[in-house]
Amino acid sequence: MAGAEQGYSELRVISTLDDTSWVVYRWVLDRGRAEIDAIPEQLGLSLPRFNECLERLLRLRLLHTDGKGRVVAGRPDAVAANIVGPLEKQIVEFRDEADRLNDDFRRLMSMYQQHRKRRMGRGSDTIGVIPEGVGINLLMSEIAEGSVREVLLMHSGTDGFGGLLDQLLAETASLSRRGVRVRAVCAAEVLDDDWAMRHGASTAARAGALVRVVPQVAGPLILLDEHAAFIPATGDRAGSAVVVRQTTVLDMLRGAFEQHWSEAVPLTEQAEPDVEALTGDEVKCRILHLLVQGAHDGVIARRLGISVRTCRRHIAELVEQVGAESRLQAGFLMADRD
Repeated sequence: MAGAEQGYSELRVISTLDDTSWVVYRWVLDRGRAEIDAIPEQLGLSLPRFNECLERLLRLRLLHTDGKGRVVAGRPDAVAANIVGPLEKQIVEFRDEADRLNDDFRRLMSMYQQHRKRRMGRGSDTIGVIPEGVGINLLMSEIAEGSVREVLLMHSGTDGFGGLLDQLLAETASLSRRGVRVRAVCAAEVLDDDWAMRHGASTAARAGALVRVVPQVAGPLILLDEHAAFIPATGDRAGSAVVVRQTTVLDMLRGAFEQHWSEAVPLTEQAEPDVEALTGDEVKCRILHLLVQGAHDGVIARRLGISVRTCRRHIAELVEQVGAESRLQAGFLMADRD
Protein backbone atom coordinates (compact mmCIF):
# COMPACT_ATOMS: atom_id res chain seq x y z
CA MET A 1 0.00 0.00 0.00
CA ALA A 2 2.87 2.36 0.81
CA GLY A 3 4.32 1.79 -2.65
CA ALA A 4 0.98 2.51 -4.26
CA GLU A 5 0.60 5.72 -2.26
CA GLN A 6 4.07 6.77 -3.36
CA GLY A 7 3.18 5.96 -6.97
CA TYR A 8 0.00 8.01 -6.68
CA SER A 9 1.98 10.95 -5.31
CA GLU A 10 4.47 10.71 -8.13
CA LEU A 11 1.70 10.45 -10.72
CA ARG A 12 0.24 13.68 -9.40
CA VAL A 13 3.63 15.31 -9.91
CA ILE A 14 3.75 14.05 -13.52
CA SER A 15 0.32 15.43 -14.19
CA THR A 16 1.48 18.84 -12.99
CA LEU A 17 4.77 19.14 -14.90
CA ASP A 18 5.09 22.78 -15.85
CA ASP A 19 6.44 24.22 -19.10
CA THR A 20 9.89 24.72 -17.60
CA SER A 21 10.18 21.02 -16.76
CA TRP A 22 9.38 20.10 -20.36
CA VAL A 23 11.96 22.62 -21.66
CA VAL A 24 14.71 21.36 -19.34
CA TYR A 25 14.03 17.69 -20.14
CA ARG A 26 14.13 18.32 -23.88
CA TRP A 27 17.28 20.45 -23.60
CA VAL A 28 19.10 17.63 -21.74
CA LEU A 29 17.67 15.00 -24.12
CA ASP A 30 19.00 16.88 -27.17
CA ARG A 31 22.50 17.05 -25.70
CA GLY A 32 22.74 13.56 -24.24
CA ARG A 33 24.48 14.90 -21.14
CA ALA A 34 24.50 18.38 -19.64
CA GLU A 35 26.42 20.16 -16.92
CA ILE A 36 23.94 20.91 -14.15
CA ASP A 37 25.51 24.26 -13.28
CA ALA A 38 25.36 25.42 -16.90
CA ILE A 39 21.68 24.73 -17.51
CA PRO A 40 20.16 27.76 -15.70
CA GLU A 41 22.33 30.23 -17.60
CA GLN A 42 21.84 28.47 -20.95
CA LEU A 43 18.05 28.51 -20.57
CA GLY A 44 17.79 31.87 -18.85
CA LEU A 45 16.24 30.43 -15.68
CA SER A 46 16.56 31.75 -12.16
CA LEU A 47 18.43 29.41 -9.81
CA PRO A 48 15.46 28.79 -7.44
CA ARG A 49 13.13 28.00 -10.33
CA PHE A 50 15.67 25.68 -11.94
CA ASN A 51 16.40 23.86 -8.66
CA GLU A 52 12.67 23.23 -8.16
CA CYS A 53 12.38 21.90 -11.71
CA LEU A 54 15.51 19.73 -11.35
CA GLU A 55 14.25 18.23 -8.08
CA ARG A 56 10.95 17.27 -9.72
CA LEU A 57 12.63 15.64 -12.76
CA LEU A 58 15.11 13.74 -10.59
CA ARG A 59 12.35 12.54 -8.28
CA LEU A 60 10.44 11.18 -11.26
CA ARG A 61 13.65 9.65 -12.59
CA LEU A 62 13.21 11.50 -15.88
CA LEU A 63 16.74 12.81 -15.27
CA HIS A 64 19.65 10.93 -13.70
CA THR A 65 22.96 12.25 -12.37
CA ASP A 66 26.19 10.57 -13.48
CA GLY A 67 28.12 11.44 -10.30
CA LYS A 68 30.22 14.02 -12.20
CA GLY A 69 27.88 17.02 -11.96
CA ARG A 70 26.02 16.10 -15.13
CA VAL A 71 22.48 14.84 -15.86
CA VAL A 72 21.23 12.34 -18.42
CA ALA A 73 17.65 12.02 -19.74
CA GLY A 74 15.81 8.87 -18.62
CA ARG A 75 13.26 6.76 -20.59
CA PRO A 76 9.67 7.94 -19.94
CA ASP A 77 8.27 4.44 -20.61
CA ALA A 78 10.43 3.00 -17.82
CA VAL A 79 9.23 5.75 -15.50
CA ALA A 80 5.63 5.03 -16.44
CA ALA A 81 6.11 1.31 -15.74
CA ASN A 82 7.49 2.04 -12.26
CA ILE A 83 4.87 4.64 -11.31
CA VAL A 84 1.69 3.88 -13.24
CA GLY A 85 1.97 0.09 -13.01
CA PRO A 86 1.35 -0.12 -9.22
CA LEU A 87 -1.49 2.36 -9.54
CA GLU A 88 -3.18 0.32 -12.26
CA LYS A 89 -2.86 -2.77 -10.09
CA GLN A 90 -4.46 -0.93 -7.18
CA ILE A 91 -7.29 0.30 -9.43
CA VAL A 92 -8.03 -3.29 -10.46
CA GLU A 93 -8.06 -4.34 -6.78
CA PHE A 94 -10.47 -1.50 -5.92
CA ARG A 95 -12.72 -2.44 -8.85
CA ASP A 96 -12.82 -6.07 -7.71
CA GLU A 97 -13.65 -4.97 -4.19
CA ALA A 98 -16.41 -2.67 -5.48
CA ASP A 99 -17.90 -5.56 -7.47
CA ARG A 100 -17.90 -7.78 -4.38
CA LEU A 101 -19.58 -5.05 -2.32
CA ASN A 102 -22.22 -4.48 -5.02
CA ASP A 103 -22.97 -8.22 -5.07
CA ASP A 104 -23.36 -8.21 -1.28
CA PHE A 105 -25.63 -5.15 -1.34
CA ARG A 106 -27.80 -6.67 -4.08
CA ARG A 107 -28.26 -9.80 -1.99
CA LEU A 108 -29.05 -7.70 1.07
CA MET A 109 -31.56 -5.62 -0.92
CA SER A 110 -33.28 -8.77 -2.13
CA MET A 111 -33.51 -9.97 1.47
CA TYR A 112 -34.85 -6.57 2.57
CA GLN A 113 -37.52 -6.47 -0.15
CA GLN A 114 -38.69 -10.01 0.60
CA HIS A 115 -38.96 -9.15 4.30
CA ARG A 116 -40.80 -5.92 3.52
CA LYS A 117 -43.18 -7.73 1.20
CA ARG A 118 -43.97 -10.34 3.86
CA ARG A 119 -44.34 -7.85 6.69
CA MET A 120 -45.80 -4.83 4.92
CA GLY A 121 -47.67 -6.34 1.99
CA ARG A 122 -51.38 -6.11 1.38
CA GLY A 123 -53.19 -7.93 4.13
CA SER A 124 -50.64 -7.08 6.81
CA ASP A 125 -52.05 -5.93 10.14
CA THR A 126 -49.04 -3.66 10.61
CA ILE A 127 -49.88 0.03 11.08
CA GLY A 128 -47.13 2.59 10.63
CA VAL A 129 -46.90 6.33 11.06
CA ILE A 130 -45.16 8.80 8.73
CA PRO A 131 -44.00 11.81 10.77
CA GLU A 132 -45.00 15.28 9.65
CA GLY A 133 -42.41 16.96 7.42
CA VAL A 134 -40.92 13.81 5.84
CA GLY A 135 -44.08 12.33 4.33
CA ILE A 136 -43.61 13.23 0.68
CA ASN A 137 -40.16 11.62 0.42
CA LEU A 138 -41.29 8.41 2.10
CA LEU A 139 -44.47 8.34 0.06
CA MET A 140 -42.61 8.68 -3.25
CA SER A 141 -40.25 5.92 -2.10
CA GLU A 142 -43.25 3.74 -1.25
CA ILE A 143 -44.66 4.34 -4.73
CA ALA A 144 -41.36 3.41 -6.38
CA GLU A 145 -40.72 0.27 -4.28
CA GLY A 146 -44.27 -0.99 -4.51
CA SER A 147 -44.56 -0.74 -8.31
CA VAL A 148 -47.67 1.37 -7.82
CA ARG A 149 -49.74 1.95 -10.95
CA GLU A 150 -52.33 4.37 -9.57
CA VAL A 151 -52.54 6.94 -6.78
CA LEU A 152 -55.99 7.93 -5.49
CA LEU A 153 -56.58 11.12 -3.49
CA MET A 154 -59.54 12.55 -1.62
CA HIS A 155 -59.07 16.20 -0.69
CA SER A 156 -61.57 17.70 1.72
CA GLY A 157 -59.77 21.01 2.11
CA THR A 158 -58.52 20.21 5.59
CA ASP A 159 -55.41 18.32 4.60
CA GLY A 160 -54.74 16.63 7.94
CA PHE A 161 -51.37 15.35 6.68
CA GLY A 162 -49.38 18.53 7.22
CA GLY A 163 -49.65 19.47 3.52
CA LEU A 164 -48.94 15.97 2.19
CA LEU A 165 -51.94 15.94 -0.18
CA ASP A 166 -50.94 19.22 -1.79
CA GLN A 167 -47.32 18.03 -2.10
CA LEU A 168 -48.42 14.79 -3.73
CA LEU A 169 -50.63 16.65 -6.22
CA ALA A 170 -47.61 18.79 -7.07
CA GLU A 171 -45.69 15.58 -7.95
CA THR A 172 -48.24 14.62 -10.64
CA ALA A 173 -45.88 15.37 -13.53
CA SER A 174 -43.14 13.22 -11.96
CA LEU A 175 -45.59 10.39 -11.30
CA SER A 176 -46.94 10.56 -14.85
CA ARG A 177 -43.43 10.15 -16.25
CA ARG A 178 -43.16 6.92 -14.23
CA GLY A 179 -46.42 5.67 -15.70
CA VAL A 180 -48.38 6.21 -12.47
CA ARG A 181 -51.95 7.48 -12.92
CA VAL A 182 -53.29 10.03 -10.44
CA ARG A 183 -57.02 10.38 -9.69
CA ALA A 184 -58.20 13.02 -7.26
CA VAL A 185 -61.59 13.96 -5.84
CA CYS A 186 -61.80 17.46 -4.36
CA ALA A 187 -64.52 19.22 -2.38
CA ALA A 188 -66.23 21.89 -4.50
CA GLU A 189 -66.94 24.24 -1.60
CA VAL A 190 -63.24 24.35 -0.78
CA LEU A 191 -62.16 24.87 -4.38
CA ASP A 192 -64.54 27.83 -4.57
CA ASP A 193 -63.04 29.47 -1.47
CA ASP A 194 -59.43 28.30 -1.56
CA TRP A 195 -57.60 29.92 -4.49
CA ALA A 196 -54.34 28.09 -3.71
CA MET A 197 -56.03 24.70 -3.66
CA ARG A 198 -57.87 25.36 -6.94
CA HIS A 199 -54.58 26.44 -8.50
CA GLY A 200 -52.88 23.25 -7.28
CA ALA A 201 -55.71 21.05 -8.55
CA SER A 202 -55.73 22.80 -11.94
CA THR A 203 -51.95 22.50 -12.25
CA ALA A 204 -52.15 18.79 -11.43
CA ALA A 205 -54.87 18.33 -14.06
CA ARG A 206 -52.70 20.00 -16.69
CA ALA A 207 -49.84 17.69 -15.68
CA GLY A 208 -51.98 14.61 -16.33
CA ALA A 209 -54.02 14.01 -13.17
CA LEU A 210 -57.70 13.15 -13.46
CA VAL A 211 -59.41 15.59 -11.10
CA ARG A 212 -63.11 15.51 -10.23
CA VAL A 213 -65.24 17.60 -7.92
CA VAL A 214 -68.04 16.72 -5.50
CA PRO A 215 -69.95 19.04 -3.15
CA GLN A 216 -68.29 17.54 -0.08
CA VAL A 217 -65.63 14.93 0.67
CA ALA A 218 -65.85 12.64 3.69
CA GLY A 219 -62.23 13.25 4.66
CA PRO A 220 -58.64 13.33 3.38
CA LEU A 221 -57.30 10.05 2.02
CA ILE A 222 -54.38 8.72 -0.04
CA LEU A 223 -54.54 5.25 -1.63
CA LEU A 224 -51.68 3.52 -3.45
CA ASP A 225 -53.32 0.94 -5.68
CA GLU A 226 -54.21 -1.95 -3.42
CA HIS A 227 -50.93 -1.70 -1.53
CA ALA A 228 -51.60 0.84 1.21
CA ALA A 229 -53.80 3.66 2.45
CA PHE A 230 -52.76 6.82 4.26
CA ILE A 231 -55.16 8.59 6.60
CA PRO A 232 -54.52 11.53 8.96
CA ALA A 233 -53.32 10.78 12.46
CA THR A 234 -55.09 12.41 15.38
CA GLY A 235 -54.28 13.51 18.91
CA ASP A 236 -50.60 13.96 19.73
CA ARG A 237 -49.63 12.80 16.22
CA ALA A 238 -51.86 15.24 14.35
CA GLY A 239 -50.19 16.25 11.09
CA SER A 240 -48.70 12.80 10.60
CA ALA A 241 -50.05 10.05 8.36
CA VAL A 242 -51.17 6.59 9.49
CA VAL A 243 -50.31 3.81 7.02
CA VAL A 244 -52.86 0.98 6.74
CA ARG A 245 -52.39 -2.26 4.75
CA GLN A 246 -55.09 -4.52 6.16
CA THR A 247 -57.08 -6.01 3.26
CA THR A 248 -60.57 -5.36 4.59
CA VAL A 249 -59.81 -1.75 5.45
CA LEU A 250 -58.17 -1.13 2.07
CA ASP A 251 -61.18 -2.53 0.23
CA MET A 252 -63.52 -0.36 2.28
CA LEU A 253 -61.51 2.80 1.64
CA ARG A 254 -61.21 1.97 -2.05
CA GLY A 255 -64.97 1.55 -2.20
CA ALA A 256 -65.47 4.94 -0.54
CA PHE A 257 -63.21 6.58 -3.09
CA GLU A 258 -64.93 4.94 -6.06
CA GLN A 259 -68.32 6.02 -4.69
CA HIS A 260 -67.12 9.64 -4.53
CA TRP A 261 -65.56 9.28 -7.99
CA SER A 262 -68.77 8.01 -9.58
CA GLU A 263 -70.74 10.95 -8.16
CA ALA A 264 -68.14 13.58 -9.05
CA VAL A 265 -67.88 15.78 -12.13
CA PRO A 266 -64.66 16.73 -13.96
CA LEU A 267 -62.85 19.82 -12.77
CA THR A 268 -64.01 22.64 -15.04
CA GLU A 269 -61.53 24.16 -17.43
CA GLN A 270 -62.66 27.67 -16.56
CA ALA A 271 -59.96 30.20 -15.90
CA GLU A 272 -58.68 30.39 -12.37
CA PRO A 273 -59.85 33.46 -10.48
CA ASP A 274 -57.57 36.44 -10.96
CA VAL A 275 -57.30 37.76 -7.43
CA GLU A 276 -55.45 40.86 -8.58
CA ALA A 277 -58.40 41.75 -10.82
CA LEU A 278 -60.91 41.65 -7.96
CA THR A 279 -62.19 44.96 -6.63
CA GLY A 280 -61.73 45.84 -2.98
CA ASP A 281 -65.40 45.13 -2.29
CA GLU A 282 -65.17 41.71 -3.94
CA VAL A 283 -62.14 40.80 -1.83
CA LYS A 284 -63.93 42.00 1.31
CA CYS A 285 -66.98 39.92 0.35
CA ARG A 286 -64.86 36.79 0.15
CA ILE A 287 -63.12 37.64 3.41
CA LEU A 288 -66.54 38.15 5.01
CA HIS A 289 -67.65 34.69 3.94
CA LEU A 290 -64.54 33.13 5.49
CA LEU A 291 -64.78 35.22 8.67
CA VAL A 292 -68.24 33.83 9.34
CA GLN A 293 -66.74 30.34 9.02
CA GLY A 294 -64.19 31.27 11.70
CA ALA A 295 -61.14 31.12 9.41
CA HIS A 296 -57.91 32.67 10.67
CA ASP A 297 -55.92 35.37 8.86
CA GLY A 298 -53.37 32.97 7.40
CA VAL A 299 -56.06 30.64 6.06
CA ILE A 300 -58.01 33.52 4.52
CA ALA A 301 -54.90 34.99 2.90
CA ARG A 302 -53.92 31.62 1.46
CA ARG A 303 -57.35 30.94 0.05
CA LEU A 304 -57.53 34.34 -1.61
CA GLY A 305 -53.92 34.37 -2.78
CA ILE A 306 -53.10 37.62 -0.95
CA SER A 307 -50.59 38.48 1.73
CA VAL A 308 -51.52 38.17 5.40
CA ARG A 309 -50.79 41.87 5.82
CA THR A 310 -53.27 42.80 3.07
CA CYS A 311 -55.81 40.42 4.52
CA ARG A 312 -55.54 42.03 7.97
CA ARG A 313 -55.92 45.48 6.45
CA HIS A 314 -59.19 44.44 4.79
CA ILE A 315 -60.44 42.85 8.03
CA ALA A 316 -59.64 46.01 9.99
CA GLU A 317 -61.59 48.06 7.46
CA LEU A 318 -64.56 45.69 7.76
CA VAL A 319 -64.56 45.88 11.56
CA GLU A 320 -64.37 49.67 11.48
CA GLN A 321 -67.05 49.91 8.78
CA VAL A 322 -69.71 48.18 10.90
CA GLY A 323 -68.49 49.35 14.31
CA ALA A 324 -68.01 45.79 15.51
CA GLU A 325 -66.01 44.78 18.57
CA SER A 326 -64.51 41.71 16.96
CA ARG A 327 -63.80 40.30 13.55
CA LEU A 328 -66.29 37.46 14.00
CA GLN A 329 -68.99 39.94 15.03
CA ALA A 330 -68.15 42.03 11.99
CA GLY A 331 -68.68 39.00 9.78
CA PHE A 332 -72.11 38.26 11.20
CA LEU A 333 -73.17 41.90 11.12
CA MET A 334 -72.18 42.24 7.49
CA ALA A 335 -73.91 38.97 6.66
CA ASP A 336 -77.12 40.22 8.32
CA ARG A 337 -76.95 43.42 6.28
CA ASP A 338 -76.67 41.41 3.06
